[in-house]
Amino acid sequence: MGRITEASLEEVRERIDFVELVREYVPSLKKAGRDFKACCPFHQEKTPSFYVVPEKGIFHCFGCEAGGNVFGFLMKIEGLSYVEAVEKLAERAGVRLVRPERALDPQEKERLSLRRVLEFAREHYHSQLLRLPEADAARRYFAKRGLAKETIEAFKLGYAARSGGLLPAATRQGFGKELLTRCGLASEREGRLREHFWARVLFPILNARGEVCGFGGRVLGDDEPKYLNSPDNVMFSKGRVLYGFHEALPTIRKERHALLLEGYMDVLAAHQAGFRNACAPLGTALTEDHAALLKRHVDRVTFLFDPDAAGVRAAVRGGELMMERGVGVALATVPDGLDPDELLQRGGPESLKSVLAAAEDLVSFQTRFLLGNEAKLSPEQKAAFAARILETIAKCPDEVLKSEWLSRLAQRLKTDEGSLRLQLRKLSSGGGKTPVRRHAAAASPAPSSAGQPMPAEDRDILFCLLRSPALSASEELVDEADFSDERACRIFLRLRSAVGVPDSAKGGGARWIAGFLESLEPADASAARSLLCDRRECGDPARLVSDIVGRLRKKRRLAELEPLIFGKTKSGPVDPDIVTEYKRLCSELQGAQRNTR
Repeated sequence: MGRITEASLEEVRERIDFVELVREYVPSLKKAGRDFKACCPFHQEKTPSFYVVPEKGIFHCFGCEAGGNVFGFLMKIEGLSYVEAVEKLAERAGVRLVRPERALDPQEKERLSLRRVLEFAREHYHSQLLRLPEADAARRYFAKRGLAKETIEAFKLGYAARSGGLLPAATRQGFGKELLTRCGLASEREGRLREHFWARVLFPILNARGEVCGFGGRVLGDDEPKYLNSPDNVMFSKGRVLYGFHEALPTIRKERHALLLEGYMDVLAAHQAGFRNACAPLGTALTEDHAALLKRHVDRVTFLFDPDAAGVRAAVRGGELMMERGVGVALATVPDGLDPDELLQRGGPESLKSVLAAAEDLVSFQTRFLLGNEAKLSPEQKAAFAARILETIAKCPDEVLKSEWLSRLAQRLKTDEGSLRLQLRKLSSGGGKTPVRRHAAAASPAPSSAGQPMPAEDRDILFCLLRSPALSASEELVDEADFSDERACRIFLRLRSAVGVPDSAKGGGARWIAGFLESLEPADASAARSLLCDRRECGDPARLVSDIVGRLRKKRRLAELEPLIFGKTKSGPVDPDIVTEYKRLCSELQGAQRNTR
């Protein structure tokens, strides 16, 4: 397929309500004059610096400098490619995309082929579960675990026969050996190509875009390993995907809340019981990539892991990762050593609701499991328990929460709160054993590409030109030599070039702005977006540019004359005309300075 036509892109942009789209991901988005603002979904902040400007079709964060158009927003919030974002929004808008045919590059061809073979494998395994006589044990297993046919169909659960069958079926469809090995469906063993999964029930794993990227398999007998995932490959990494996440995404977006469980069956049972925000890591603790994925969609996360030591450690570690990103965290455990799916089979949805209603915050949960029913602690035990819990508290970005948790911890340990605060300060400053790691998203905004803010005069000139782009075509009014900052000069030259193309008379509209910003380098586009989001009154842009450029040109001329006036050259007596010009420029600049006070 070829590149999507500009007419198709423009139709999608026109039909999508940008504000409505952003609000689905950022419910706190509020009107601010002609624009809309909220705390940025891409980094942690307390004061809103994220703006959506619908009339220009852009968003921009003055904190982390994230920004772009409607396609760029969806790309960043969902981790999509440009084409994927366009396709998703086109479907939402009911627009049929027009794409002239073109040859795919080798990488695109490979990924398309890998997606096709994984989709074929999902359908093959699902068909085997439903029709193969050998799969009767698998069907009984799912029935015993309480899964309805609708759930089995919705999640396309499957079965890999003991004798195989995927390889010959895939070969008949034209999928070669290299494709099957590249996506983890087969591997070379003992000189033969063998299927990765056999004699297992299978759980297809989808990425956030809804594409099959791998499988999880469970044996029905006593073979080892009990669970087996696809090997990591170009399409699949277990540290980056969550089972059930794509299926849960509509509910997660609506509720801004995710329920994190431990296993495939837990997720399936939860969805079947109406807890459609449930998902699970793939046999690993929550990773940085998982946390980044969740942060884009949630304000709260509830962990429901096993109550054994490993489960508690995994829940606390995952809770810390989410807390560092400013996400609310709650933790719960199922009583009597049950798994969530066993609890649901015994007590139905109400039983799980009761468990979730009793969820604790991160520090309360951790304190309960560390201290248990200890009635009396030695000073050494108190110090050890406090050190571990303070490590968690130190990672919290909310000072009010920190203070509350310190007070509670002091009461529980029957110790002085001031001592705990002192120990916490040591940890936070790196004076303790474990310096607090700050997530990159919470860091201060990066400096500009040149390492310095853009000079005020350059910003003001561009501010005016972006309100009236046609002015940039007048070399008499403004030229590249009038800018002292390289970024400003690059933006200006692009602006002048853009004004020179046909239909530029409409400069300033959303379509024109989109094309102009796409023509800039990322750092320059960020600077231009910040100026487009600047709502200062501009008045007469031509007059303002003329005034600013006039002052700058006079200052440059004055700098050229000073060596002549003050005898720093050996060219003889100073020309009286130069002296007159020098005095005139000094007087004009002083007058201009008085008028701007």
